[in-house]
Amino acid sequence: MGVQQLEEAWALRTGAREARLLAASHVPAALSQLGIVRPGDRLVAFADDFADAFARGFDACDVAMVGEPSVAAFAAASEGFDASFDAEGPHLWWFVNSIGGFGLRVSDLRTLGRAAREAHALLVVDNTVASAFGCDLLRLGAVLSLEALDRVCAGKAPRKLVAASVARSQLKRHRVDAAAECAHTSFAGCGALALDLSTEEAHVLERGLSSLDARMQAHFDRARALAEYLAANEMVRNVRYPGLNSHPDYAVATGILEHGFGPAVEFDLIERSADDLFDALPREFRTSPAGGATTRLSAPRGKQGSTIRLFAGTDDPLIVAATLDNALRK
Repeated sequence: MGVQQLEEAWALRTGAREARLLAASHVPAALSQLGIVRPGDRLVAFADDFADAFARGFDACDVAMVGEPSVAAFAAASEGFDASFDAEGPHLWWFVNSIGGFGLRVSDLRTLGRAAREAHALLVVDNTVASAFGCDLLRLGAVLSLEALDRVCAGKAPRKLVAASVARSQLKRHRVDAAAECAHTSFAGCGALALDLSTEEAHVLERGLSSLDARMQAHFDRARALAEYLAANEMVRNVRYPGLNSHPDYAVATGILEHGFGPAVEFDLIERSADDLFDALPREFRTSPAGGATTRLSAPRGKQGSTIRLFAGTDDPLIVAATLDNALRK
């Protein structure tokens, strides 16, 4: 497949009107590269684990970071901005994750989508953690979806790729969704350069799309097993996984997410740093490619902090749990 065919395949997969592939290190970088958030626009974002990226990537825009993915927080940060769905703008953008931020928060996309339209805001969602398999966010109310393709590529792509998808604006009975039409106008006129994919990258994406559902289900199932193991482990605390009823967004997650609760689990160590735990673990838990078959651990608050984020691979969760248990006891 060429780039155009892969973009068409991704648009079909996400139920989008149009999709575009970009080479970018993460979703905020891809959004900046698209150039659809223009000077004079306001961007309100809940993305506390990417705050630096928003501070650096949108310096010509009015950027406001909020502390939680709630309608009240977004509405408060949007006060005084006269937004429009006209092509000329100015435009008000609301940015959240389907699953993301510290604590792996789950956004109530239906409620946010309705509130965004009432405020003349365009809802943009980072779907990287939940994935197109785990969250149909364009149907839930987002007008623009962005997803880093590490797991789609099974961790085998030679560089970081992000897919951007814009919602359909034609609704039932020939009604037009003004927010989606505005997003499409911005998307169609953006200045992002066409992606030049290598033959290897194209093959990786094509193979990844054909096997995506089965692999993502395996990631989700193993994450659930590891979350339950960690929740019962006396050597850790504050296990955060949307599928546990202790998670603050558990009720929202059951209505937003599909096929499970995502591939990620977050937890805190007791009187120990992330660096200490990493030293006690086999090296592949840190160095394996993102989105690949091997479970991967990171320190979202820095290696001297106590917070661990685990992305389940497709490896045996019993072996992963036993390896973690040994490392935690050292």
